[in-house]
Amino acid sequence: MTLHLLSLDFRRAPLSLREQVAFAEHSLPQALRALQKAGAAEGAILSTCNRVELLAQLSDSLEGATFLLDFLSQWHQLPQDALRPYCVHRTDEAAARHLIRIACGLESLVPGEMQILGQVKEAARVARESNTLGALDRLIARALGAGRRARSETTIAQRPVSISHAAVALIQAQFGKELAGRSVLLIGSGKMGAIAAQQLHKAGATHFIVANRTLEHACDLARRWDGTALSLDEIPEALAQVDAVIAATGAPHLIVYSQDVIAAMAKRAGQSLLLIDLAVPRDIDPEAGEIPGVTLCDVDGLQAVVSDSIALRNEERDAVESIVQEELGKFLTDQAARRVAPTIVRLRRFAEQIREAEVEKALARLSHLSEQERAIVEALSRGLVNKLLHEPTACLREKAVTQEGAHFQETLETLFALEEGRE
Repeated sequence: MTLHLLSLDFRRAPLSLREQVAFAEHSLPQALRALQKAGAAEGAILSTCNRVELLAQLSDSLEGATFLLDFLSQWHQLPQDALRPYCVHRTDEAAARHLIRIACGLESLVPGEMQILGQVKEAARVARESNTLGALDRLIARALGAGRRARSETTIAQRPVSISHAAVALIQAQFGKELAGRSVLLIGSGKMGAIAAQQLHKAGATHFIVANRTLEHACDLARRWDGTALSLDEIPEALAQVDAVIAATGAPHLIVYSQDVIAAMAKRAGQSLLLIDLAVPRDIDPEAGEIPGVTLCDVDGLQAVVSDSIALRNEERDAVESIVQEELGKFLTDQAARRVAPTIVRLRRFAEQIREAEVEKALARLSHLSEQERAIVEALSRGLVNKLLHEPTACLREKAVTQEGAHFQETLETLFALEEGRE
């Protein structure tokens, strides 16, 4: 089995493509089962606004890059040629390193952003409940541990910047740091919406509105931060009254259409409107950005807003990279130990069979020995076997993490005739 990871993220792929390959949350269990049915022994899918990561354990008879690209293409009904230039394929150590870096926030648009750790954890939970996670769980656990260390042992996450933070910062850049008296419409009450609501309240926004498909959820979030709630049907009317809009739903279709914005602008008496779309797929019609008096910013456009914080967080990269390397080393050592464990078990079983047979023959000739003396012979034989096997087994474990590990394992199995089933 070989570990494979196919990545498509914001560094290479435009937003227009990322929103086409995003996996809807409700479809993930079905997608994971389809991945397994196609031939993956195990699999997990991480899908966020900035990336799609397909992680799989595949038989060595499968060509990993082709297999995963074919799955992504078929699932989203997109031609492979449209995806191939934007995908990066990694295997084994490189794949493990990349996943650990993701959990540490080193691969995020905003280094050290806090949401990605929860997203990796959620991806593992869905895969586990879909019965597509086995040995991969150990890698994900190692990645999550590294992410927690990065946050507790370095300051990379101490400057509170995420896409949601950046959206509020953009509103402050346009209307002033204190948002008292400004009205903001927040569409979506999920994780990003909740963070945005908290930041709006912290920035002094005395009047913000939460709109959500489930009105009860909108009410809960609005009540928490002294806002008011609306249904999605009331959004067109609200557009005429607010200063800014933050849209962050998980809907697979547009929520705000350009004609709604045109109608709203006709009622605003020349007052400008700031639209911020955090969703992938997008919530706000891109054509709305062409309407006079309207400023539209999507997730890609927010990068400039957080550039200063990114620079400060980048200063912590070396410290986090050390954590990545340490946790990767632990994972590789663990993997190597598991890989050679069957050989060590067979070697010790082989030695134990010989020891028992020889001790039995010796004791048969020494029938006059007392029970205490027989125990001494037993202890002597065990000590000899343990001392003789210590160096070969220790050396095998040490060599297992190197390029010559497989050759050393094969040599040991040949020398002691340890082919599985032979004994």
